[in-house]
Amino acid sequence: MGRPNVLLVVLDCVRAANTSVLGHRRRTTPFLEAFGREATVYTQARTTASWSLPAHASLLTGVPSEGHKLQITQRLLPGQTIFDYLHGEGYGTGVFTENPYLTVHPSGLSDSFETVVTERPDSTDVADPSETRNGVDGFWYADRLTDWVDEQAGPWAACLNLMDAHMPYATRDAYDEWGADFYWAMHDELPIKWEWSVYGEQLPQGVGQLLEPLYDGAIRQTDAILEQVIGELETRGALDETLVVITSDHGDGFGEPPQAATEPPAVMHGMGTQEELFHVPLVVRGPGQTEGRRITSLATLSRFPDAVLAAFDGARDDSGWFVAPDGQTTAYQAPPTGQTAAYAEQYTDDPDRFRRPASLVYRDGPGDTVYKRAAWGPDEYEAVVRGRRSEPADGTPIDRPPVAVVADSAEQSETLEITELAAGEDEMAEYDIDGFDDVDLKSRLERLGYL
Repeated sequence: MGRPNVLLVVLDCVRAANTSVLGHRRRTTPFLEAFGREATVYTQARTTASWSLPAHASLLTGVPSEGHKLQITQRLLPGQTIFDYLHGEGYGTGVFTENPYLTVHPSGLSDSFETVVTERPDSTDVADPSETRNGVDGFWYADRLTDWVDEQAGPWAACLNLMDAHMPYATRDAYDEWGADFYWAMHDELPIKWEWSVYGEQLPQGVGQLLEPLYDGAIRQTDAILEQVIGELETRGALDETLVVITSDHGDGFGEPPQAATEPPAVMHGMGTQEELFHVPLVVRGPGQTEGRRITSLATLSRFPDAVLAAFDGARDDSGWFVAPDGQTTAYQAPPTGQTAAYAEQYTDDPDRFRRPASLVYRDGPGDTVYKRAAWGPDEYEAVVRGRRSEPADGTPIDRPPVAVVADSAEQSETLEITELAAGEDEMAEYDIDGFDDVDLKSRLERLGYL
């Protein structure tokens, strides 16, 4: 076999807790379960940040979030990602997604790829528009990826980021197994960034529980898209020549309570230290790997470049490429800038509560156990994670404050070249985040006890 292809599939917003490959009660990932029988399933993988931009920057560069601290108002200068390296080695490189941080935002991440496919065509471009709520979904991007693979004359490296499990959902009826008309009515009435309706106390934090059945259906759809992509590679005889990494950039929250004294509840993502935001699925199949294994050791997504280089150097089976060095890893969330910082001022009475850094330290424990120490600003707590369940802990093997550990990690990490956006550059298109004012939906929520 020559140099392997690389396929990175990011299931945007998919948290570990809601994947059946890791034990969720709803069968959201039947294909991943089957695929995992000839791949490596990591049960304790952690992302480095709880929203797309810094998480993808770490994933593509191998530098922890506290090392680069890339913000929405900044740009990563070209030439620093593993995809840049592969391009220099003669690989064709491409990214396929509607995620704006990887495509149209001036963050610089799109510069890592020769081909950037992010168009959302009219529904007339879809074979059967009736199959999907919003005309286009991840299946369209999967098809574009397959077309692109067919055009490659040599080795290729691609990133497919699937936004199907990111609100607003666009789930086909075939995969909407746990939804109901009421859930969809509320989904359609909520503002896109509905977390600010919760933070501003227009909605109770528990209302998110009504969205979780829709989320599970959306995850089921991403699993079906995965099945299509992997099947197409196998049909073309390319699967055994490809390193496949399937993961998520971060999880999502549906109102899970805070653990630090002043942190907000976990609503969507980008705020807080809850496990729902940082514990992510990770399934890896080395080129030609046929032996399935389950690794319960602590793992970190920042080792993706190491996994690529291992496969590039001829390694075939993933025997633990993502395991955290020395059994410890970190995550970091910088205080928000730009629009998010402005939203805190606009929609809440205590904006400083939402403009704090998050510092997390994880240490490997026995079996499927991880120890955690985290801080939201100055407020700290300790927890132990067993499988997918996080519980408060009184004393862990992490004997230093998370802020200090994260600061040391930042000093020891590689430095990335980052610059501020130029004056006039748009940090992100404005979202419609009007308040929650649908009277009929409010009355229905009141009858169910959610208001």
